Order: sequence, then structure tokens, then C-alpha cells
Amino acid sequence: FRLKSTPTLGGPPIFMRSSSFETRALGTLLLLALFISVALAVCPSPSFVDSYTSLPPAPIFPTQVLETAQTPVPSAANPLTENHWSEVANLAAYRRPKTTPVANPTTTNCPHLQSGLKNWHDPATWISGTVPTNGANVDIPANSAVLVSSCSIDPTFVFGVITIPPTSKLIIGDAAIDIKAIGFNVQGSLLAGSGTCRLRNKISITLYGSRAAQTLPADPWIKGMGVSGTIDLHGAQYTPTWTRLALTAKIGDTYLFVQDVVNWQPGQRIVITTTEMKDARDWHRNEERTIVSVKTTTLGTSVTAIELDSPLTYQHFGGKEYQAEVSLLSRNIVVQGDPTNSDPTDTANKVCTDTSDGSTYPCEYSYLTGFGAHIFVNGNTAQGRFSGVELTRVGQTNVLGRYPIHFHLLGNITGSNYQSAYVQDSSVHNSYFRCYAIHGTSGVRLTENTAYDAIGHCYFLEDGVEENNIIEYNQAAFVHPLGPYVNPSIEKNGDSWYSQYLSVYSPTSSLILPSDMAAGCFYFTNTYNDFVGNAASGGWSGFALPSLPLPVKLFNSIKNMSPKNRPLRTPFRGNSAHSSGYWWQTAGGIYVGGELQDATGTLTYTSGRSSTHDTCANPTSGTSAGEAGCYTVTDQRWLRFEDNKVFLSNRGMQNWGERSEIVRFELHDVSLAMNVFGQVWIDSMLMECRSQNNKPAYLNGCPKAPAEGANLPWGVCNVRDYTFFKDFGGFQWYDVGQQHILTNSEFRNCQNTWSRCVYGSSKGVCSNIAVFTSLTHSDQFVPELMQVTSNIKYTSVSDRFRYTTKTTDPSGVTVSGRLQNWYDADGSASLLATRAQIGSARANEWWKYNANCVNYIETWECPLATGDSMASLILHPTAQESSIGNTICVNGNGDGSKPCPLVGKVAHFGRAEAVGLDLAVNAKITGPIINEAGGWFIRFTNGVPQTLTITSVQVASTDVLLLALPYPTGTTFEIYNQAATWCGSWAVCRHNYRAVTSISEVRSAFGDAYFWDNNARTLYLRVVSTPTTFGAPGTDPAIWKPFPNPSSFSRGGQTINIPSSQTTIVIKATGGCSSNPCAPQPSVAVPAALNPAPVPAPVPAPVPAPVPAPVPGPVPAPVPAPVPAPVPAPVPKPAKSPKPAPVPAPVPAPVPAPVPAPVPAPVPAPVPAPVPAPVPAPVPVPAPVPAPVPAPVPAPVPAPVPAPVPAPVPAPVPAPVPAPVPAPVPAPVPAPVPVPAPVPAPVPAPVPAPVPAPHNALPTCLKNQLPEQRCPHKYKNKGGRRVSKIDKKNCRLSVTPIDGKYCVMPTPWVAPQVDPLSRNKRRNKHR
Repeated sequence: FRLKSTPTLGGPPIFMRSSSFETRALGTLLLLALFISVALAVCPSPSFVDSYTSLPPAPIFPTQVLETAQTPVPSAANPLTENHWSEVANLAAYRRPKTTPVANPTTTNCPHLQSGLKNWHDPATWISGTVPTNGANVDIPANSAVLVSSCSIDPTFVFGVITIPPTSKLIIGDAAIDIKAIGFNVQGSLLAGSGTCRLRNKISITLYGSRAAQTLPADPWIKGMGVSGTIDLHGAQYTPTWTRLALTAKIGDTYLFVQDVVNWQPGQRIVITTTEMKDARDWHRNEERTIVSVKTTTLGTSVTAIELDSPLTYQHFGGKEYQAEVSLLSRNIVVQGDPTNSDPTDTANKVCTDTSDGSTYPCEYSYLTGFGAHIFVNGNTAQGRFSGVELTRVGQTNVLGRYPIHFHLLGNITGSNYQSAYVQDSSVHNSYFRCYAIHGTSGVRLTENTAYDAIGHCYFLEDGVEENNIIEYNQAAFVHPLGPYVNPSIEKNGDSWYSQYLSVYSPTSSLILPSDMAAGCFYFTNTYNDFVGNAASGGWSGFALPSLPLPVKLFNSIKNMSPKNRPLRTPFRGNSAHSSGYWWQTAGGIYVGGELQDATGTLTYTSGRSSTHDTCANPTSGTSAGEAGCYTVTDQRWLRFEDNKVFLSNRGMQNWGERSEIVRFELHDVSLAMNVFGQVWIDSMLMECRSQNNKPAYLNGCPKAPAEGANLPWGVCNVRDYTFFKDFGGFQWYDVGQQHILTNSEFRNCQNTWSRCVYGSSKGVCSNIAVFTSLTHSDQFVPELMQVTSNIKYTSVSDRFRYTTKTTDPSGVTVSGRLQNWYDADGSASLLATRAQIGSARANEWWKYNANCVNYIETWECPLATGDSMASLILHPTAQESSIGNTICVNGNGDGSKPCPLVGKVAHFGRAEAVGLDLAVNAKITGPIINEAGGWFIRFTNGVPQTLTITSVQVASTDVLLLALPYPTGTTFEIYNQAATWCGSWAVCRHNYRAVTSISEVRSAFGDAYFWDNNARTLYLRVVSTPTTFGAPGTDPAIWKPFPNPSSFSRGGQTINIPSSQTTIVIKATGGCSSNPCAPQPSVAVPAALNPAPVPAPVPAPVPAPVPAPVPGPVPAPVPAPVPAPVPAPVPKPAKSPKPAPVPAPVPAPVPAPVPAPVPAPVPAPVPAPVPAPVPAPVPVPAPVPAPVPAPVPAPVPAPVPAPVPAPVPAPVPAPVPAPVPAPVPAPVPAPVPVPAPVPAPVPAPVPAPVPAPHNALPTCLKNQLPEQRCPHKYKNKGGRRVSKIDKKNCRLSVTPIDGKYCVMPTPWVAPQVDPLSRNKRRNKHR
């Protein structure tokens, strides 16, 4: 008879049948005998050793080609994507280098081929003289190397604990072997192959034990492998371990087409990830399948066809915009929990339902009893190396340290060149707690691994001390948070969907690590590691970089290192995330936020906004052992993100950081590209608000949702379900304390006519859609000069701008709403095609530079003339200033009960006060420097304070800004510059202004001269940004000469000067000013314009909004280099300036000076200012810092008070600069501008207020606008009749003044029904 040995995946040879009945029968008997001998572990002799000469071949790439009839034809509707092409993010550059596997690879250092091995099945091996039997604890003899062969162990035996002493080795041969035990205590070595000798046969290790039988946490060798010695497990190499779809996989398909040639084998299991917004147990659209065949195709050299064992149930998108991942679950070495006692038993009630709206979510108290196997590599002498290993039914829910693979306290092992601890091309799935954990260890490498269906953080750095690890080319999917993570969407425990702040949680029996309520696919407590080429699908966020002020848990005694301030070791590159950020409006695919603390010995965690990442080179920065923050330019670092991609997420990135560079960031189908803090450069970004080819499930997770196209009734579906279909936008400008530069970026398919919109003004029309959204809800946190754009491209967009003002006063205009602005360096954002400034139209004509300005959606878009620029400063004190943020001038108070009273007016020289800026108690002034005008006239209605201080001056050193203030006749002055309050005898702390006799002398001086025109009763002085101190003693000149901008942020050819927050200008008035405040001077007129013969301004024709156009499918091509920003014309020196200052050039980074000890308040007078929090603060602080702000949905947001963020301290930057881009401020302006009819301005007497237009007037409005039917008073309609509270909402309070009239966009008004957000009284109030 003939017997043919045919190796199969992971199994012994199979005997092929003969051609005759007799030989078939005999062969069957022999085969049965062989199986019986293996089952009974009967080896032919004690000396028997498996022959390793006929191993199964190693898996190789397929050679069979898919038949033409089964090969699809790509089309425009279903395009082919190859080689991990992406339009902007170069993901292909961050794939593991390709290798071509061979059937018989060369092997070296194979443990099972060593000499001197003892056989497990030889009685002489054992001290007792007998081979271990079922149920026995096994002690490997000391000083022995014991080999397990295919017949050594009866596969029905379940041993107790197998102990390997320090001097011994247990070696598993390359044969079909099945070991079952309670666990392994590896003090010596457990070896199955090596990194250069990968085993090809099926090897299974099953670990037994039940949760109920243990006192938890049990010893690490109970249902686990406790390794204090060495473990090496190395199976066959399957490459790559994960890929992406090349074509969309549709419902009913039985073939997948992927972007890589793979050597996956028939019989192996794979998973295709979801391409839905929601990824949870109650909305599970990931699909597992078994491979039937793998074939090459004629579609492309790298496109492979995978035949499935059953049709797909859901669609998985694989278009040009983005593609689902496909990952391999199976390996030939398997470590697993037993099938009886591993799976959780509390899964009966796994889906919960919102009582108010019927939406579903995973129940908090289910899936808490999983008790799987684990591998615990522990101690500074331990080593753990894994490749080609599959771990399933692993991890023990809420048991500390019992994770699938856990490197625990190995210390700093970077000296091993990443050879003593690594996991590569392995798989974790069906994990009940985590995937790959690195704890107290530096120098681990995780490469090309996959993870699927895991509870808690998956790839996990634990306590904040883990550094110099490499996490590259890995993939994770279907990751489940623990605890009450649904609270923000159901308004529970003080959490709110719209708040930036969330409640602080502590450990419980069902949540031993509170940060697991924000479980991420990748969760890194320390950023000083390498994160390259990873893919995340699902999780609370895809990639989470939380803030740890100090290390936690086992390392909470370390006080000289702040994990939150550590920089990235290398740029965060080539990573992608999708189907995450679903559980909270502010969550993102990439989330730099949340805070984990262990200050009192008890862990606390909040998922929301907290202390920021102040990235520093010095590890002690931010601790008691070092400076409070990064105050020197040599210490400052930027978190750099390159070639990353996010899709199907609420936010692409949420980053509560201090400094970031974000380059080649690609986003599709997200609600907001990003919300970022601090000094941030975004370059070469593609933001596609809504892709044209993929249609995620409508209102996913909402069983009561109507059919698509039907109106969504109020109160049906939770906010987490409909946010994706209600609000989206391109980019959000913040309200205070930022420096953002956005260059070379495109916004695509951001249209308010998206057919799937809900809760809009009409069916299929979204209400709150715009490319740029400006936060303008606050009277407390208000903007300076913070943002610059250049080379912006729009493709198929509707509205370009949107404000988020909430009604904090009866007029509906906030302080932030009046001051919001940005510098459009080349006119690409405003479509003016020349240097331009975009400023608020809610501030009358304050931001209207000249007659060529265009009024577009609440803004003035103004081309700038030569010399035009912009500036910002804050005046103190004002009446009631101490009440800011408490009873007045609050952060988004929706009912108008805490307004921000007006205290005066600011007007440009030569213009009427009526069209100037309303000055509020929160007296920040941000606005244009108009070359024609030459300065700002500031009138306090009740008179100027006797001591007036000016702080946070933000004026470019090449710009000239004069201030004029009216005082009584005979007033005398003491005016000086005061250095930072911490200034001491080692520096010059005060520099006096000197009196001069003309305005021209003031203009020529550099911020230390004033002119008092007693006849005109007007004081003139020039303000400049100054360094924190004025030099060493004896070096301060009597007359200042121009010095460079003290601090700035420059990237992409643009520059933002940073306000001088540490220094103060003090004006003390006496003599004719005999009271406080000084007597008002209503008859003093606004000074005449200083430059009546202006330089002609460019007069570009207004460019209408771009017309939406279909976007052709992108063509694979190399990622182009960033386009340099256009360079404006050189800026000439200001008129009448005899000694013009040199024009500064962009510097590569901000240059703050060393700070001995920052002090919060300038002297001599206290300078109150807003504190960054939405909760009233009784003691305002001088320097405003980024403020908590509700996201773009109009709802106020109460929240906890954060810790103040220390601002960097400015220092001189001695870098001269070419004229091109003095950004965002150049020098002075154009022609006189005709003053239109005054708009309403609540300026108290004696300053006359303009009269508003009649409420029933039908004015002539701009194109695309309609007259506003507006109520004259808060509780009256246009007829003066009292109206009910619900009717009151029909009166719009936010209006756009156009020539003294009120005009709005022609959006149909929908009378309020039952608010979908109003689950309780608090939410109604927010509405």
C-alpha cells in the first residue's frame, strides 16, 4: 500500500488513501494505531526523539491566480487602492519592510536540536523514576534540559503547576504538541524555538483554573506563566499580520481583496474591522471568518484575493478615502485559557437602553467575570521573547497585573538592543483584560502584532515611567471601556456631553483602574517612546496620551519626573484611527488628554480636560525638583505628529497640549478636524468633512431611528447617536491664549446641504456647518491675536465661517464675539487673494479697515494696505473687574442674567466713536492698527481710572500703535514700564516714560515717551511689547531703542508674537485728575487721522464663496512637499518715523528667557484677569490662559476649575528678519473709510448712543441675506406684546449689523419643539 505524508497547517502528516480497498483498510488501521499511541503518549522507547527532517513547509505567498470570472472590475464607484496609498498621510512609508517567506528557511540556535537533552517521556529523567501523570504538579529536575516530543505528553492530561528551577530548561520540540496545566512557574527557561528558529508545527498550551476557586490576585503561575527567568515562544512567520482592503467588501461577498500579498493559509481565522462610527458590543460590525483559499490577482502585483467560508453580513468600506483593516488571528503556537472556565459568565444582560430616548449601549456591569490565561514576565532578570504566538481566552478582568502578555518591572533594558523583551507578529484576541502591557520597563519592542476584542486598554504603558519602548506596525480593534463611560451622553454624575470637563473617578471593584473607562486601543502614559505605523479601530479613543503630573502606583514615590511633560522620542508617525471617539463629543481618534493622579495613594482619573502637556527636554520640569514649566527655549519641545490619519470619529484630534506640530494630517468623516491648545502648527492637512463614497449606518445605535430621509422627531435617539449627523466643521479657533498657524491645507465636502443632516433648519439641511468655527460664547475668556493662515484651499464647501456666540447679554453679542479674528496672510482663507485680516462684524466697524472690506457671515474680510497691522492689550482696573467670572462677564451664561457691562468706547483716530468697539468690564482690546488712522482713542464713560495699567501687550516691534485717552485740564502724569513682579536687584525692573512735545515724537520713540496735549485734554503714548526685565543694572538706556519681539512663534513662513504677559505699563494721573476715576471728558473729540495721505490699498474684487463641485477620485501619487506660503510685499517703514525699526524675521521657535521664579501678579497695582474655567472665580489672575469652552453646540458648560497653566516667559529674540512675513502684524494703512450709519451700542451718557433702525424696517441687505424680524426687548416681540417663554425663542438675539440694519442669512426658522437635549432642567437652561 502507499502512504503519502502531506503536511497540513499546524498538524501531523495525513495519510492519503490507496487505490484498493485492502490497502485503504490497512492504512486506516495503522493510522488509528498511530493516533491511539499519540493519545496515550506512548513513545516507542524512552530514547525516542521526533525526526525534524520532514517538517511542514513554512507558509509562503500564494502561487495560484484568481480566475478572471471571479475578479471584480474596479470602477469610479468602487475604486482600487494599492500599497496603502493615502492622499496626504503617507501611511505606506510606515509599514514593516516587506519580506518574502520561503518554504524551508535557514534556522539557527534551535533549542530542541541541542545535545544533552533529557526526554520528558523517559522515566530516568525524573527523580521519582516515573513520568508525571494527570493532575500532578511537575518539578523539572535541577540542572536539566528536558525536551517535550510529540508523544511525550498525553493530551488528555491536565497537570498542576509545572515548575522550572533556575538552573533548568523545559524545551518544546517542533512537533504537534498539546500541553495542559494549571500554570508554569518559570524560574529557569521555557523554550519553544528562538528568534532564528521558528517552529512550524501546531503547539498548544492550555492553562486551567476558575475565578471562583481563587483568592485574587492569585500567584502568577495560577492559570498563567509566571516568568522570572526566560521564556521564548516562536511560531511560524505570517506576513504581514494585518492589511487593508483594496476594494470595498459588500454585504454577501465571499471574497476579500486586500492591499498586500499575504502568506495566510486555509483554515486560519481573520477579522475584518468595522467602518461604522460606533464600535461596541451593541453595535458590533466587525466580522470574523475562516479562510478557504488565498490567491494572487490580476488587479495588481500586491493585491491578494481571500476566499471566505461564509458571506459577509455588513459592508466594510475600502474606497480611496479610507479602508477597513483585515487582520490575521491564527498562529501555530497557541497559548489559551481553558474552554470551560475562561469566558465571562455575566453576559446575559449585555445591552442596556437609555430610558429617555431608547438608544442602546453596553451595560456597565456585564463582562466583568472573564478569567483567562496570562503571561507575566517579572523582574529585572527576566526575559521574554515572543514571535508568531496566538493568545486567546486570556486576561483576567479587573485583576491587577493579569494581562495576556505583561512585562513587569524589568527596569531599563535598552542595553539589550531590544533583544531581551519583545513581541512580534503575534496575536491577542478574546481578551478579558488588556493585550500587551509594559509596566516599569524601558526597552521593549512591540512589532506587527494584532489585537481584537479586548476589555480595557489594549497596548498599555502603565505607570508613567516607561520610556524608550518601540511600538510599531501594530493593529488593534474592538476595544471595550469599563465603568460608567456612557455618563456624558446621559448627563449622569455631573458629566455632560458638551462640557470640556468630566467628573473625577476612583477605583471600584468593577473598575480597578479608573482610566479604563476611557480604554484606548493604544494608551501611553509616557510619550518618550516610538509610535510608528500603528492602526486603531474602536476604543474610547484610538490613541490616548493622558496627562500624569507624576508617576503613579508602584512609582508614586518618584517626585523628580513629570510624565505629562515628556516629549515624543521620535515623531508620532504613520498611525491611523477610526470608529472611536464616539462616547463623548470632545473625544478623538487621537486624544492628548485625561488625567491620572496618585497624589494621595488612591488613583483618580478624569477623561476630560485637565493639566496640559508642557513638553520639555528636562524630565524634572513641572516637578518640585525643577522649574514649574519649560521656560527656556532650549528646554521646550514640540509634540510632532506626521502622516497620521483619522476617520469616523467625533474629533480627529483633541490635544490639551502646550506645543505641537501636526504635519500631513488626513481626516475624513469626522465632526471636527481638531481642537488643539498652545503653540500649534498645522501643515498640509486634508479635512474632508463628509466623504462622498461611504455611508455609515444612519443614527447607529438608535433602534427607534426612522428610515433615512425621514425627519428625526425630538427626543428620539441619544446625542451620541445623532452628533455625527447634526454638527460638523473643519477647524475650530479657540477663544484665548493660543498661537495657531495653519498652512497649505484643504477643506473638502463641508456642505450644510448634506442629505443626511438631522435637526437642521429643514430636512437634509444642517444648521451648524462651516469650515472655520470661532469660539465666541464667552465674556470671560476673550481672544488676542492668536491665529494665522496661508495657502488654504476650499473644495465643495458652503459656509466658510461660523461663530458660536451664546446670549450673555440682551444684544446677544459677547466680548469674545467682538474680538474674534485671524490674519489671512495671503488672502486664501478669505478668497481675497491678497494679505487680509478677518475680524468680527459684531464689533460695529471696528474691524473694517477700509472701504474694500467684504462683510461675510458675521465677519469683515479686509484686504490690508501697506502698513496695516493688528494689536492687542488689556486695561486695568475697570469698575467691577473683580467680579469677572463670578457675577458678571462669565463663560457662556445662556440666559443673559450675568452680562458683561460696557464701560466705554474705543475708536480709530479719524473715525466716529459710534462705529468703534464697545469696551466692556473685561477690558481687553484686540483690533486693527490702521495705517491711515494711526492709533486708538479710548474713552471710559465715567472717566479714566487715576491709576491705569496696561498688560498683555501684543504689538510687533515694527508696528506703531498710539493710544489716546482724555483727561481733565491740568492733569500731570507719572508713566513707566514695570518689569515682571519677580524682577529683583539683579535686573532693571522699571523704565520711565519721558514727556515729549508732539505726537510725532511719541511715534518715533520706542515705547517710553508720552505727549500731554493740555489744550485738547488728550494723552498720547506708544505701547510696545517688552521683555520681562529691562537688562542688567546700569545697562538700561535713558531712551529706549527698538528691540526685537520679545517672544514669538514661527512656523511655515508665518509668525505670531506672544503677548507680554509679565510686564506692565502704569499710568498715574494727578493734578487736574483729582478724583478716581478722573472726571469724564465727553466733549473731547476723537483725534484726527495721523496719515491723511494714505498709501493706496489693493482693491481686489470680492470673491464669492466657492461653488460646490464634485471631487474626482484621488490618483495614487507621491505625497507632494508642502507648498510654501506666499510672500507678501516688503513692509516699508511707518510714515513720519525718523528711525524705523528693522523688520523682524520668523524665528524657528519661541525664545522665552529663563525665569527665576514666576509671580502671578504685576506691580505696582494688582491686575485682575480671567481664570481659565467656566466656573466663577472670586480672585481673577492676570494672564489669561486657555479657557474651558463648550464645543460648537450652543449649550453653556459648567465645569470644575482647572489648575492655572503657567505661561512661557518672554525673552528677547535677537534674530533679524526679511520683510516677507512679519506675521501676523506688519505696519500702518489705506484710505479714509466712509462711516456708515451707526449701529446700536449701549454706551452710557454722556457719550451719545446711536439709534437702532426701526424693528419693522426692511433694510437693503447684502447678497444672500434677509431682513431680521427682531424683538426690541428681551421679553417682547416686534409689536411690543409680552410673549411666553417658548415664544420668546422665536426672537433671534444674534444679529449682523449692516448699515445700521439687521440682516440674516435666509435660513428658514424652525419654531422650537421639545429640545432633544432637555432631559433635565439643567439641559433646558443650557439650550
